[in-house]
Amino acid sequence: MKIIKFIFFINFLIFLILHKLNESLTIGAKWADIHINSLIGLQKLIESSFIQSKIDTIIWYSVFIPILNTPILFILALFFMFIFIFIFLKY
Repeated sequence: MKIIKFIFFINFLIFLILHKLNESLTIGAKWADIHINSLIGLQKLIESSFIQSKIDTIIWYSVFIPILNTPILFILALFFMFIFIFIFLKY
């Protein structure tokens, strides 16, 4: 179990350091690099949906833009940190 704890801790540190070196790597930027047309299609779907006309808010800018601006490496670092803490407290 000590080896698994060590592996998760090292992964946490690696992803945290990579995040500090490359903070511009976000979910939206990576998605746009892979397939930009699907990202444009999602925006059109969200902006023209039935929910959009009923809520009277701009869902794309208030919900999806913050999600797309989330840094990938920081999310991975948090994931490995939570797993490490869970294993540390459990065993």
